[in-house]
Amino acid sequence: MKHGGVKWDKEGPESINDFSVNLNPLGSLPIIEELIREAIHKKVYKYYPPEDYRKLKEFIAELYNIDIDLIGVFNGSSEAIKLIDKKCNVPEPNFSEYKRGSSYFAIEKGNTFEYFLSGDCVITSNPVNPTGSFIKENEILNFLSLGRELILDESFIDISLVSSSIKYTRDYANLLIISSFTKSLSIPGLRLGFTIGKESIKLEEKAPPWRINSVVYYVFTNLNPKEVKDFLKKSRKEVKRLIDDLKNVKVKFKIYDTVAPYFLVEFPISASKVNQILRKYGYQIREPYGFLGLRETHGRISLKNDFKDLLLLIDKILECEKLY
Repeated sequence: MKHGGVKWDKEGPESINDFSVNLNPLGSLPIIEELIREAIHKKVYKYYPPEDYRKLKEFIAELYNIDIDLIGVFNGSSEAIKLIDKKCNVPEPNFSEYKRGSSYFAIEKGNTFEYFLSGDCVITSNPVNPTGSFIKENEILNFLSLGRELILDESFIDISLVSSSIKYTRDYANLLIISSFTKSLSIPGLRLGFTIGKESIKLEEKAPPWRINSVVYYVFTNLNPKEVKDFLKKSRKEVKRLIDDLKNVKVKFKIYDTVAPYFLVEFPISASKVNQILRKYGYQIREPYGFLGLRETHGRISLKNDFKDLLLLIDKILECEKLY
């Protein structure tokens, strides 16, 4: 199972309990669905959105209490990542779509990966996808104080147990934050990513003019930032509850520590073999394909309310001697 989730045909996405995609376990804000209907009813798709996207930026600025001049908006965080020309060092395992100048590896210790920043320029997710670990705040500040360039992909941070570094973009011109609402609001089909930092304007200059569609523009310019803040706060509490539950699960395979809405596991057999069997039961997980530094026995599982059922099923699958 590669990055991208479920299979589609002309009837739509397949019906499967998908643990390969990491979305908010609380789902989406109900108002988002209402605003989509409203946008369709008003036929906003017949019009181009304003090209400067200022109202979108005002929403993001209020949500994160940041200067609007530091914000760039894009068709998902993936577009912003593609527009970054420089190739930086990447601590592995990490998200596969970054342009790599070189790679170096986190230190695997017991049930965690310890990440550190090395070189003159680093790009990394935080919390780190796929391991569920994170870059420590003092590590970030020490790196920035040396004048080195840091690009942090915080696509999961709004629903994780670590703090955002957005507040440091005011003082450090060498810091760029990349994020999106895909994961935090559970809306992968509504493409809205953003950057925060003094490089945002330069990135936007490379981007196509009509990168945000009219429906997305309507939805987000009509959302209440306070309501979104409250929802994200509630979401973080739910993720913490699920992580606490995860710590008490007893299974025969390895579960790594996590601060994110997903966690890494390791099986005694390949994850692709486990996935092959899981799909017969209507489940799937993320295999290690594309992640440097993971073994074929590693898998990534999203934190959803029914994750215990999946883990117990995997435990039963692994008890079958025919698999070994």
